Amino acid sequence: MQIKKDLFRVFNSNFINILVGIVNGFLVPAFLSLDHYAMLKTFALYISYVGILHFGFVDGLFIKYGGKDLNKVDIGKLKGERKFLLIFQSIITLVPLAFGILLEDIILIAFSLSIIPMNIQALYRYLYQAVGEFGIYSKILLVTPNVLLILNIFIIFVLKIDHYLPFVIANIISYLTIFVILESQFYKKYKGIKAVIDYKEIGGLFKVGIFIMIGNLSANLFFNADRWFVKFSLPSSDFAYYSFAISMVLLITNLMNSVTMTLYPYLAQGQKAETLQLMKKYIVLVGAFAAGGYFAFDFVVSTFIAKYIPSLDIIAILFAGFPAMIVINALYVNLYKANKLERTYVYTVVMMCLISIALNVVAIIFNKNTLSIALATTIAYYVWYIYSTRHFKVLKATPKELMYLILFFSSFYISTNYFNWLFGFIVYYIVILAITLLTYKREFFSLIQNLIGRKKMSNE
Repeated sequence: MQIKKDLFRVFNSNFINILVGIVNGFLVPAFLSLDHYAMLKTFALYISYVGILHFGFVDGLFIKYGGKDLNKVDIGKLKGERKFLLIFQSIITLVPLAFGILLEDIILIAFSLSIIPMNIQALYRYLYQAVGEFGIYSKILLVTPNVLLILNIFIIFVLKIDHYLPFVIANIISYLTIFVILESQFYKKYKGIKAVIDYKEIGGLFKVGIFIMIGNLSANLFFNADRWFVKFSLPSSDFAYYSFAISMVLLITNLMNSVTMTLYPYLAQGQKAETLQLMKKYIVLVGAFAAGGYFAFDFVVSTFIAKYIPSLDIIAILFAGFPAMIVINALYVNLYKANKLERTYVYTVVMMCLISIALNVVAIIFNKNTLSIALATTIAYYVWYIYSTRHFKVLKATPKELMYLILFFSSFYISTNYFNWLFGFIVYYIVILAITLLTYKREFFSLIQNLIGRKKMSNE
């Protein structure tokens, strides 16, 4: 496997998702009122917890198949695992569906209808990611956002319904579409092979995966704690502004996830200290340069959807967390899984979740607004960034690294607060490029060479 090839394959798919996300991310909030957009983002917040309902089963599969060759996998057992998950999730679905109907809660009903398609999709996504089948994985990434884009455009320009419900239905249809495609392809490819359900192995998958699931739940709470605090402590308009800011953050992090998703199979095969250190430097640089995407959002929001201008300050604060955010997702989380440090991962994430909650509580007590919550969230990213180096000594922050981050913060703060979007863009990239060449010149040009194909990164 060549990491550069896989990285670009997933990167290109994520880039297309970014383009689709830009349309969805700007058209929908521009079309809907603040209150209806807040309801749509409430649904999005709820379904971010759908993955909890497989209770670690999919995470166990991810660990089981990590670094393996799909051609050497026992397909009978794999089909049995897929069959078990489908039956299991069908039973789970009945609980929230019944409550949703009894309470006449549309969001809860929509949540329940998303469980099966989303968690079966997670099975395929984790499987193909674990075995390094990024050609198939990249195709999975493309379907859902493109279907959602088409449906959203239809709702906005044809139906012209200024209500959140059609957009919720569009989301569910997009999940079902990829579910049907993945299931039909899997059935055709392995038709004739009998599904074998080995309950002993399935129990083992839960046993291993439950720790990862608890960690993922805590990580989800860590990354979503700010939204829960905004939703339940501030007006719905503030939740709409904050949710819009998060959508902009996700546009960039989805592209950065091309790094996260492609690294695991390589890390699962073993890691060298020098390679890990170089990866971390690359990721910090990518995070710093990605933060400059703020200026593009500043231009678009200020020019085309002025009602979301209050979101810009929130976006700026959250974008300052990119270097830490991507190191956490691309390196730390993958290393915990690759090194089978499930219990350490859970302990770390739970602790970071509690720290994030504590920081948000302090923010609410002393300055009850979206900016203080965003700042608390960004600080939490860097607490985790520093803390996990105790588990991976080779990734300990160096004085040079800390100096680079301090200079990054300073240049980003000045550029976003004292200049308009155009001059801020120019000043920021001139300064961050100069800082990078002064501190990480060799690593910067090495990264560029990797990106243009002159060098190959591998675990060899």
